[in-house]
Amino acid sequence: MEPQAPKDQPGSEDLAERVAQLEAQVAWLLQRQQAPASQGQAPTQPQAPIRPRPVIRPATPRKEISPVVWIAGIAASIFLFGALFFFRWAIQQGWVGAELRFVLGLLVGGAIAAFAAKLILGDSRRLGVALLLAGLGTLQFTFRAGAMEYHFYAAPMGLAATALVTLLAGALAARGRSGGALTVSLVSGLVAPLVFSQGGHHEVALAVYLAVLMAATLAVPYLAHAGGSWHGARWTALVGTWLLLLPACLEVGKADASTLGLLLILHLLLAGLWAWLPRTEEIPGTPTALWLVASILATTYGWLAWKHLGLAVETFALPVIAAAALNLLLVQPLRSRMEGRRADWGLLALAAGHLALAVPVALAWRWVGPLWGVFALGLAWASLKAEDSDFAQEATALRWLAAALALLTTLRWAFHGLDGFLFRSGGLTPFLNSAFAEGALASAAWWMLTRRGGPLGVIAFLALELTANVTLAFEAARVVQYFQSPAHKGYGLSRAASIAMTLVWALSGAWQWMHGLGQRDEARRAFMFAGYAWMGLASLKLIASDLDRADTPLRALAFLGVGAIGMAAAILANRKRAGAAS
Repeated sequence: MEPQAPKDQPGSEDLAERVAQLEAQVAWLLQRQQAPASQGQAPTQPQAPIRPRPVIRPATPRKEISPVVWIAGIAASIFLFGALFFFRWAIQQGWVGAELRFVLGLLVGGAIAAFAAKLILGDSRRLGVALLLAGLGTLQFTFRAGAMEYHFYAAPMGLAATALVTLLAGALAARGRSGGALTVSLVSGLVAPLVFSQGGHHEVALAVYLAVLMAATLAVPYLAHAGGSWHGARWTALVGTWLLLLPACLEVGKADASTLGLLLILHLLLAGLWAWLPRTEEIPGTPTALWLVASILATTYGWLAWKHLGLAVETFALPVIAAAALNLLLVQPLRSRMEGRRADWGLLALAAGHLALAVPVALAWRWVGPLWGVFALGLAWASLKAEDSDFAQEATALRWLAAALALLTTLRWAFHGLDGFLFRSGGLTPFLNSAFAEGALASAAWWMLTRRGGPLGVIAFLALELTANVTLAFEAARVVQYFQSPAHKGYGLSRAASIAMTLVWALSGAWQWMHGLGQRDEARRAFMFAGYAWMGLASLKLIASDLDRADTPLRALAFLGVGAIGMAAAILANRKRAGAAS
């Protein structure tokens, strides 16, 4: 009895399922066509069985947050403000005493938090997280009122009560395997020092409190056997902690600077645990970006503590070299943790950046701008390597970090380089100065960031146009002014140096316009518009500025130079088009 053809199953609108059904029917028809021929003759050789092709399953749709959750979150925030206004109004009316207000706050906050815990442990986890925010916020305001307004107890007791509630919320997050609940508990714990602050110098106490909070909440992903995908909680823990440590490092006294420096090392280790989550089941997401942020901030804060200790600036190169060595030592262990070379490029770029930092620190602090440029260039290179290795998530994070450092380098170049150019242009050696190093490194970083396109690629292209063209024009002007007579080496620009800038912009615009003729689509439009812009700027500067009070030889040089560049570009472009047509 011949097998019956498979009947069509109930229609599904999913294209992948339809393709799978058609492939199954084609395989059945092929088997049926080959059956009569195989019955009349003995098989000479065994035929390979027809293997069904793997069914292409649709990607899991992204879970969207229910409108109920949004409404609950907004309502929870509104409820907090309403409770504050109500208690203020009740106080003004004299209806409720301090003791009753305190008890009501505890009851309301505890009831909301308990109901939120029930939802988190049930089927409405996101709604429970939204209500947990309202419950913890109500309890925190109540504890603050009891300490700061009613004076029932000292402020440290209120901070301790808030920390205890935060730990209970962390235990709830571990029990419910909820990253959102952990994020809310972290926010509560991080805000508490600001709420109970009484002024004064408590930098060491703040650093100790934050270390205890980070260590305690770090137990949640290990107890829950999850946490690699809890991006909100991990970024909240790292960024919130280091933001609170910044004023502590800025205001610490000399007596406490050494203790705070040791605590910064402890916080760097805790940040590494939050970033990499060693010995957990899940492979963490965006670990390299988290570790990069923590390492850069730790180095910056360490420098602040070093200054407060009154130590020599040059000796700070030693802890910077130690940080570079730490990143190199982490390469091999993290290969096994990440099951591949996913973290290699970021760690190598970070180690190279720290080594580059050690050089200007040991020699001269004015090279800090080029150091930022080296960091940006290294991160941009690492992002390209990471993307080539199919780690798109890490590549995106590295690319945005590189853009941030490239922007810092560009801003320092704009203020520091422009100031030195306008007022000390005759005293700097062309191409051998920190301003040129900043502009060149920033331009190289922006150029690498243009390679992948997208919105960041457009921003990087515009930044590249600005930094590269202005940097080259500055150095051309420095070259001219450097070889002029000593009378022209004071403050400001000479007329010949200004014309040199104009010629550089005209040459750059002509080259970009010609280069754009050989490109396609977006690249063609971008280069041609840039060429028009720089040639137009050069012409405008020539007429409006360079010819003002210039003598006849300089006017002739300016017109001849700009005109020759334009004509040469037109002739070469015409030859290029004629060659392409033939």
